[in-house]
Amino acid sequence: MTLLNVPFTSSAQTTAKPNILIIMTDQQTADAMSIAGNKDLHTPAMDRLAKNGVRFTRAYCAQPLCSPSRTSLMSGKMPYETGFIGNSPEKDGQWPEDLLMMGKIFQNGGYKTGYVGKWHLPVPTTKKSQHGFEFIENTNFLDYNDAATPSFCARFIKENKDIPFLLVASFLNPHDICEWARDEDLKMDVLKDAPPPDQCPALPANWEIPLNEPKIVRDQQKTVGLRTYPSVNYTPEKWRQYRWAYNRLIEKVDVYIEMVMASLKKYGVEKNTLIIFTADHGDGYAGHSWNQKQILYEEAAKIPFIISKLDGSIPARTDDMLVCNGIDLIPTICGFTGVKKPEALKGIDLSKKITNPSQILRDTLVIETDFADNEDLLGISGRSVITKDFKYIVYNKGVIKEQLFDLSKDPGEITNLAVDKTYKKKLISMRNYLKKWCKTNGDNFTAEL
Repeated sequence: MTLLNVPFTSSAQTTAKPNILIIMTDQQTADAMSIAGNKDLHTPAMDRLAKNGVRFTRAYCAQPLCSPSRTSLMSGKMPYETGFIGNSPEKDGQWPEDLLMMGKIFQNGGYKTGYVGKWHLPVPTTKKSQHGFEFIENTNFLDYNDAATPSFCARFIKENKDIPFLLVASFLNPHDICEWARDEDLKMDVLKDAPPPDQCPALPANWEIPLNEPKIVRDQQKTVGLRTYPSVNYTPEKWRQYRWAYNRLIEKVDVYIEMVMASLKKYGVEKNTLIIFTADHGDGYAGHSWNQKQILYEEAAKIPFIISKLDGSIPARTDDMLVCNGIDLIPTICGFTGVKKPEALKGIDLSKKITNPSQILRDTLVIETDFADNEDLLGISGRSVITKDFKYIVYNKGVIKEQLFDLSKDPGEITNLAVDKTYKKKLISMRNYLKKWCKTNGDNFTAEL
């Protein structure tokens, strides 16, 4: 059992076990925070979390699509392991009975459990016996869900302030950028019209579609259509307005996050609550002329991941260790609380990294994707191997299937080194690593190539 070397006590609670508050946004790329150096938006709540904890600057989702990522977060397993590789309906009988969910794990560990906000999991919210969240509210998709989430969270915190609790606050924004991109009414908030393009954020350095990109990723855009990818017709000016709108949606959700944090203080549990902030996946954010997610580029796959405690007991710093929020979240909160972790989970307990920053717990990470038209899979799969400096991406279809980037020199993933003979040795080593990893971990992706 790994616990922080600081007492978790507050005026309301006398227990040594910390509360856990998981704050999650939807479709937030890692760089969409002012603390990350983004000068085109202002996120005081997210920044405050980072200033009171550890911000992992190389954190990725398990798969950049809603349901697969969320099933990973709730189970601690990769989507290829659970079988949920596309968006899934909220229907009973899909989730294996022997696959423990986060709420159940913590309920069994003596915690009061709550979940507020977007669900998008292949388990009915009413089946509390399976998911384990005793208090579950605001999950139906309605206008202004995000605005209601802080109030439901406050009620849960107030009612459980004297006992250890696990609470998930799941916000939908900045997902409304999907509606904005197709000129539809937004569901969570209202935005004024975008200013003229010359008053909007500049295009990113990697805005253009890169040379030697696997053709299949653009072909599937045509298959899915303009409802999902209206950006295929965007001008540079429209992309600048897209980035403006996305930034405003980030700022909207930041306000609601601050409200949830304020409830911790209001009900006397701020000092005894560990906060983890993350997102289910990122967004193209105009990098490589991409909106939406699914692709394995950094903007869509990298997400914020902050472990924070507002009493200042965790020294503020950044950490560049490779993290996968999908498989690492449950082992980490189990490590902080002493709740028993399911033995089959292979993720890393990041509480060890908080107490001993010099520890090297992972040097290579593998993540995945399966392109889908909402719940309909397209048969296009991919994997990415990520190391300290390099990133290898491979898809299962197309003439050009592979991409190799030196992220230390090319963070924007512009130059595909897979077609450069100079990097043939590195390419082969990355291929071989993935083959061995797939064989060891029961992933049949490379066996079908």
